[in-house]
Amino acid sequence: MFEIMRIPAFKDNYIWLLRKGASAVVVDPGDAVPVLEVLDREKLSLDSILITHHHKDHQGGVAQLLENSSARVFGPALESITGRTQALRGGERISLSSLGAMLQVIAVPGHTPGHLAYYGHGCLFCGDTLFSLGCGRLFEGNAPQLWESLKKLRALPDDTMIYA
Repeated sequence: MFEIMRIPAFKDNYIWLLRKGASAVVVDPGDAVPVLEVLDREKLSLDSILITHHHKDHQGGVAQLLENSSARVFGPALESITGRTQALRGGERISLSSLGAMLQVIAVPGHTPGHLAYYGHGCLFCGDTLFSLGCGRLFEGNAPQLWESLKKLRALPDDTMIYA
């Protein structure tokens, strides 16, 4: 199993880092600097980047991270994602072999039309679809879309750990 580390970013965001041994995967790196600091300090190699949606506070650090690695970048097909190497629509399963992990990709439109969540090993990385005290704001999607997305997340096992 992999370890999950929270990297604070900006004044109210988190970047999630998944690690196993010397390999790392990051989720929604809006800022590269704190990620690069952790990778350097922990002597980790960045294998993959998972993007939930196109907003800058979720993908703003991708270009700089790619200057320092050849990481694969997974992200929504329906949105413009910097450096994306694998376009996803939901329904796929992605292999993060460096972590020994397989994640299910879930389409969760509402906050944005192409918003994705990643689920596996009892963990959900849901970007701005869900927060500890509510759900994401409607920027480009609509309320019926978000409601359907929340129902998908509600159907996950009760012991799911949520990383928003």
